[in-house]
Amino acid sequence: MRTTTLLSIVVSIGAVKPNIIFFLTDDQDQLLGGSMPATAPGGATPIPKTQKLLGDGGMLADNMYIHTPICCPSRAETFTGRYFHNLKVEGQCPAGYGGQDDEGNLCCMHVDEKLVNNYTMATGLSDAGYKVGMFGKYLNYLSTGPPPPGFDAWMANGGGAYYAPQFFTHGITGLPDGSVNFNETDYTTAVVGNFSNAWIREVKDEPFVAFINPKACHEPFLPSPWYNNTWEDGWPATAPRPASWNTTKQQRANHHPTIANMDLLSDETVTCIDETFKNRWRTLLSVDDLIADTHQLCVDLGIVDRTYFIYSSDHGFQLGELNLAMDKRNVYEFDIKIHLAIKGPGIPQGATFSQPATNVDIAPTILELAGVTSMQVDGRSLVPYLKQSSTSTDQQRPWRNSTYHEYYFVGLPPKCGQNNPIETPDNNFIAVRHQHGSPFGNILYAEFTTGTQGPGFVNFSNIDFYELFDMDADPWQLNNIYNSTTQQVRDALHQDVHQWLQCKGTDCQ
Repeated sequence: MRTTTLLSIVVSIGAVKPNIIFFLTDDQDQLLGGSMPATAPGGATPIPKTQKLLGDGGMLADNMYIHTPICCPSRAETFTGRYFHNLKVEGQCPAGYGGQDDEGNLCCMHVDEKLVNNYTMATGLSDAGYKVGMFGKYLNYLSTGPPPPGFDAWMANGGGAYYAPQFFTHGITGLPDGSVNFNETDYTTAVVGNFSNAWIREVKDEPFVAFINPKACHEPFLPSPWYNNTWEDGWPATAPRPASWNTTKQQRANHHPTIANMDLLSDETVTCIDETFKNRWRTLLSVDDLIADTHQLCVDLGIVDRTYFIYSSDHGFQLGELNLAMDKRNVYEFDIKIHLAIKGPGIPQGATFSQPATNVDIAPTILELAGVTSMQVDGRSLVPYLKQSSTSTDQQRPWRNSTYHEYYFVGLPPKCGQNNPIETPDNNFIAVRHQHGSPFGNILYAEFTTGTQGPGFVNFSNIDFYELFDMDADPWQLNNIYNSTTQQVRDALHQDVHQWLQCKGTDCQ
């Protein structure tokens, strides 16, 4: 299958350590026009300054995906560089959203948080001499104690509220250690930006890594007061209307039950979708300000030339595609494809890279940029494909031609006045998104099973449903071709995805 994962990076003696600033948004879609590259008509975008600074001024991924399209698992994977099955509890979060094991350890959305907090990339960065700060959303459920190992500054929450946000704090100048509730006029993106930038000023003379994670553009999509009614000339009048938008049950009959059972979108639901689309863009205007202000701060401090800026999202989103009014949680391209932008020393401007990658590859990439010599991960560093010159010992190995995806039912009621819930217990899946160059071609293959992680533990030993899409002929995944595919190809796809499900460490790349 895939090979090696123990990072081994050679760093020249006396080399100046670069700074790294990683911006991670919440629910920011790529396919529907919310990020980079712009996909809306006329190149309209809610993040024009970021597009210029990091998109035009840095490098963009062509084939960047999320391993798990929901918040807590995705973030756990991003911060550890590990796949979901290597971070997962076994039935300890039956309701999905939260719980505790017998030892009192937190779990959220089926993630065992002790397998995350003790193994984030912050531990390796701190051991390498970095100051490490976390500002904004970390995981969806946090304890009230000290921050996880490796973090010097901690102003974190599980997303919280847009107004009057609450954060757990440690090592933040001007704030007590413990917990802080801000005023009802304080807007969360501004709070995260102000305190992260103040910390950067404090540590500018030392190598640092700042994780800056605003709530936007997560539900309930509340813009700041200064952008509450903004809608620029040339911006779309409605949410996108791709081929999969508001389809009939006949068009969705060959999808798994969550999708097949959705009703047509009512006028009420369509209005809600369009309002949601607009307010998501309005929340992102504040993110655009935050990123631009942070970049300008580094210019003013004279550290911009030794600082990497990385920008991504924890997953995509849906706005009526396959009749799903909003949210994420699905195997389809609109939920799993994300943006990744990077700017910094040695990164070519205005370039792209095509290697298929997931958020599990972000931690090893950051670790290599920082010169960390060893840390056990499932992902693989992208540095050889980002920098014009790289001395990575990993440079000669072939890159993968597919990405792996894994999700377990969490549960969500109907949205935007729909009668059907956004997901039902049949929505547990493992999948591989093959790209051009794969022996299978440009396809998406998925296997589904039913369960809730409660009384019956989901392990994909009993598959209920299969989906297979030709992404060249059917980019919006309307025509499931599994039943018309040869048994030989089906068997090969099944074997491949189950190899991924069992991988750990050195087997995952």
